[in-house]
Amino acid sequence: MSGISKTVVSLQPGKMEEVTKFIDTQAHLVTELEGIIGFAVAVTGTDEVTIIGVYENTKSAEAASATVQKVFSEMAPLMAAPPDRGVYSGVWFGK
Repeated sequence: MSGISKTVVSLQPGKMEEVTKFIDTQAHLVTELEGIIGFAVAVTGTDEVTIIGVYENTKSAEAASATVQKVFSEMAPLMAAPPDRGVYSGVWFGK
């Protein structure tokens, strides 16, 4: 099974544009991770984004935690609360 990470990030009001730009500058760190298949960022609220990562397996998703923590620590001034990240087993369907 694939490993799927889901991270919900609550943002400080009015910081969505800054967060979007920041994520764009950091995307290369994620796409270079061992075992990553892909990731997506969805705006799930006025001041909330949800990031879904798809990995070859849960071990790869868990191993990505150090990089994820580094990115989120740099994004901390834009967040209203610590991000909520979970790693799950799942199935990825692609074209």
